[in-house]
Amino acid sequence: MGNWIKRTAWSNSPQADEVADYYTQGHSVADTAERFGVTRNQVNNLAKLRHLTNGRAFQESANLSRKKDAEKRLADAIESKGFEYVGGYSGKRGKVLIRCKKCGAEYERTVPFLQRGNVICHECQKREAIERDEERRRISKQNAEVRRLEQEWHRMTHPPKDYYQEQHEAFLNREGICEICGKPYTVKEYVESCGLKKAQDNGVCSDECRRKKLNRSVRDSRKRRGVRDNHRARAKKYGCAYDSSVTLPKLIKRDGLRCAICGEMCDPNDRSWSKDMGAMSPTIDHVIPMAKGGGHTWDNVQVAHAICNSYKCDNLSEVG
Repeated sequence: MGNWIKRTAWSNSPQADEVADYYTQGHSVADTAERFGVTRNQVNNLAKLRHLTNGRAFQESANLSRKKDAEKRLADAIESKGFEYVGGYSGKRGKVLIRCKKCGAEYERTVPFLQRGNVICHECQKREAIERDEERRRISKQNAEVRRLEQEWHRMTHPPKDYYQEQHEAFLNREGICEICGKPYTVKEYVESCGLKKAQDNGVCSDECRRKKLNRSVRDSRKRRGVRDNHRARAKKYGCAYDSSVTLPKLIKRDGLRCAICGEMCDPNDRSWSKDMGAMSPTIDHVIPMAKGGGHTWDNVQVAHAICNSYKCDNLSEVG
């Protein structure tokens, strides 16, 4: 009896009026109790005594306002994707009606689908595909007309096929003298002996002569380009001894990298002249130059800088 009297007395106090006003604005029981420093039971009892509705109308108004804001944001998002919002928004999981700005076609899509950004108009796609096909057909027809005109011009400016056949037979029957062996030949005999698919005249009578001519042209090209002879060719040229086992790696292994002419160390990584050699690179130097009768043998070779070897050339005196 005493507790009921206390609750009734508190419910008529000014603080209870403030609690009731705050509660009817739509705030929860926990928020109201925490704000005014009372218990949740006091707030619930006060709501029962005064028949309070927790601001249901206010809550509905707030929900409606939030719904309108969400609908406006969705309409702006749809607008940015090339569509316009027609209506039908009922929540974040419902469906809405949208209209394409280009063709006016209407579609019903869900809100999550619209928020993902994958929104397309099938009618616009069909129209664009039709336009592309028409443009492709137009270009194809134009190209076909150009080819027809080119073929007509070719027929008007070129002789018939029989003329080319006669020219081909005349070319196959053409006679010549082989540049290698001096034998007479015809182009047809040369083509058949070499097994060529295309008729051609290289000035020779057979495949063997063709290879000899090719090797000769390679040698002449090397001479024109100034390709230096190797040690074997130089030994053959000057008539001196030649030992094929004499190589630069073996010579470095025997004598080291110290230059026998100037006494300084060689640098195998020097690439100042080219990608393969530099001034300080190690080279094979012949004590007696091959041009003076010295052979390419172990007792006549030494390690030297490329620059020192170049300065020495074919002189018998060493560079200090």
